[in-house]
Amino acid sequence: MRIGDLKGKKVAVWGLGAEGRQITAYLQKHNLPREIMLLNDTPVSLPEWGKGCRLFLSEDIAAGLKEAEIVIRSPGVSIYREELVAARERGCAVTSVTDLCLNEFLARPNCRVIGVSGSKGKSTSVSVLAEILRKTGHKTALGGNIGTPMIELLDGDYEFVVEEFSSYQAADLTASPQIAMFTNLYYVHSDWHCGHENYCRDKIHLIAAQKDGDVYFANRRNEQLVAYTQAYPEHRRWYNEESGFHAENGVLYRGKEKIVGIEELKLSGYHNMDNLAGVFSVLEYLGIDIRQAAELLKDFEPLPHRLQKVAVKNGVCFINDSISTAPEAAIGAMKSFAGNLALISGGQDNDQDYRPYAEEVENNDRVKMAVTLFQTGPKIAAALRQHVTRKDFELQEVKTLEQAVRLAYDKLQALGGGTVLFSPTSPSFGFYKNFMERGEHFMKIVRAL
Repeated sequence: MRIGDLKGKKVAVWGLGAEGRQITAYLQKHNLPREIMLLNDTPVSLPEWGKGCRLFLSEDIAAGLKEAEIVIRSPGVSIYREELVAARERGCAVTSVTDLCLNEFLARPNCRVIGVSGSKGKSTSVSVLAEILRKTGHKTALGGNIGTPMIELLDGDYEFVVEEFSSYQAADLTASPQIAMFTNLYYVHSDWHCGHENYCRDKIHLIAAQKDGDVYFANRRNEQLVAYTQAYPEHRRWYNEESGFHAENGVLYRGKEKIVGIEELKLSGYHNMDNLAGVFSVLEYLGIDIRQAAELLKDFEPLPHRLQKVAVKNGVCFINDSISTAPEAAIGAMKSFAGNLALISGGQDNDQDYRPYAEEVENNDRVKMAVTLFQTGPKIAAALRQHVTRKDFELQEVKTLEQAVRLAYDKLQALGGGTVLFSPTSPSFGFYKNFMERGEHFMKIVRAL
């Protein structure tokens, strides 16, 4: 569906967050729908930007859906919601801002969309891609959670639109980017997806509508990507295979040729080198000079809250990895640093399995301490008690982040130095507004030491 298809229709915008506001403003500016109705799950007053729209709240949403010809859902509105399923069955079209904008860009003959998805590593990957494309002379827009909202890019003229796609956005797309990349797939239980199987299928749906001549790159080392991309083999190309771009021990290779080592970069974390193998596979496919790209990569500034170096105090380095919302992210982070490690983990419970996290701690003798807190703290601590038997490992459970930082700092000072790794493994909600606020709190505590 394209934006022009909304003309003269009765449109319901479900969700009054940033996307709801943006699409409503765009539709009003261009005078497209016959009527715009606003739907929201929680009680709110009609916002100023929604003037002239009818507002349907909570139990009245079903009534609004019955009137609508087209529903534009926000990412937070699950495609599995009973009300949405019923609307589809009645013949109501359901779309999203992402789907509308993607179809608009795909209709432009001189514009290509590069979509990146995965459980972790999306933001850094799209940022590196966009920066290198720009610096090699290509007019490139960066869209998504860390870029400009896609709808604000519609009036621009771009050679490439590089976009980060969440599972919420990819789940019901009617079109696919001409070029896509998957970083990984990890276990994530979410009520939105009604289970892990749906989560994985919804992620991979990003490339379900690719056409002849389109391509996607997938990480050969990730077992779940191998499994779930089997449904779409015709456009698939692997990375992290020895014959192509692959990362080994912090070095990016193309075949046997060394391209760049992590010690030459401002980025931290060996897992970032795995993702760069995908990024460079895309760049080579686009005809970008790989040696030039490697030189440009050396100046790339890491994104905040993603293995971000905060400070070094008395031989102790503090790393802010607040973006970490899954155990697998923390496992990758543990493997990314030499020397003694003290972990700080915990957040909102998301029904995740912490056994692999605990097993990595058991097998990684650099990890000397773990401090757990917040809702998942007891669950992480229980897994560590069950699976970690090393005598040189210490576990502490605390109530505040201030206590956690102090304990980790004192432990490493006593050992002569090391790295305090704040990798929560869990979402921030319920304790912080988002992972950025959580990371800022950690950095504030560190700077006050």
